[in-house]
Amino acid sequence: MTHSTALIIEDSAVQAQMIGRLISAQPGWSHIHFPTFREGYDALSSFSVQALFMDIFVGTTNGLAHIEAFRKRSGTAPIILMTAGSSQESIEETLSKARQARADFILRKPFGEGDVRRIFQTAFKDLSTRTRKKHVLVIDDSRTLRSFIRGALEFGGFRVSDAESMEAAFRDVDIAHVDLVVCDVFMPGMGGIKGMSYIKRTWPAVPVIAMSAGLDGQLSETDALNATGRVGADAGIAKPFEGRQLLDLADRLLKTAVLV
Repeated sequence: MTHSTALIIEDSAVQAQMIGRLISAQPGWSHIHFPTFREGYDALSSFSVQALFMDIFVGTTNGLAHIEAFRKRSGTAPIILMTAGSSQESIEETLSKARQARADFILRKPFGEGDVRRIFQTAFKDLSTRTRKKHVLVIDDSRTLRSFIRGALEFGGFRVSDAESMEAAFRDVDIAHVDLVVCDVFMPGMGGIKGMSYIKRTWPAVPVIAMSAGLDGQLSETDALNATGRVGADAGIAKPFEGRQLLDLADRLLKTAVLV
């Protein structure tokens, strides 16, 4: 079995111990820990590591300013940022800044062994597996429609995550590692227009399919979908639609994304 080492940068010894146990529970993994960014950065001159788990706030230092320096020194090791927020800003604000900083993965504290396992499975997929299922995120406030779309996509060979709102999607799904987003236009909260605009600004390489049936006779589905094109959506599909229509559109967008 190949042995891999994770570097933890965390100023709380108790937190570091807990995180270390979660890492060591993964087959073939061990960890080393340093309580400051400086010590962790210097350690990369002496240790070969395959993953970096960095708390965003270490003492009074904000680690977001140091991501690129760590990336250059650590090579291809994925950078996993961890946070529970701080007294200076809300955790949602911190998570938004972490996404903008292009971290490879983001973990909201507290997290568990399953969260670490999912990151390792994504970042270090089994080399004996030559293909992996494309991952589609479906965002719609209708549980019935999410269930229908999930069934169609899974039948077509996709892995599917879903969320009932843009807020839930940003909170629960690592969009940096999603292959395609399928999103409703009109939803409570942030809504699809603002959410799709944010996705395309933050993760421009992720294709987005907008869905709409219009708005209660006030706005046609065509006008709604045209509006999403102006904020960066890559394609649109009018509700109601057949599963085959969505699969054909998803396949076309993903083939285009591979060629670009």
